[in-house]
Amino acid sequence: MVSQKLPRLSRLPKANWGGFLAFSLLMVILVSMVAIVLVQHQVRHLETQYAQAMQREVMLREEQGKLILEKHHLTALARVEHLARTRLQMTLEKTPLKEKTQTIILEKRDAASTE
Repeated sequence: MVSQKLPRLSRLPKANWGGFLAFSLLMVILVSMVAIVLVQHQVRHLETQYAQAMQREVMLREEQGKLILEKHHLTALARVEHLARTRLQMTLEKTPLKEKTQTIILEKRDAASTE
């Protein structure tokens, strides 16, 4: 009997885990780099918005100061008294007994007398 040699089963090659690990680490590094760039972009955008908001706040505070100054000017007591006397023909009489009391007398006009 002739003995035939059967093909020998060869061992499967070992998986190259070192290459897979290197590829995985490379992918993690690339993803991290992209994430860093995106975060830096967001930070710059937020800094720009913050600077614009601060400029607007300064502008609004200046406008508020001007409006408060204008309000104080328009509501000054001397101005109100002057307008009351000139435009509204109001009079100011002080009673001798009560020097700190003021009486304002209003005169009613008819529509026919002003025409």
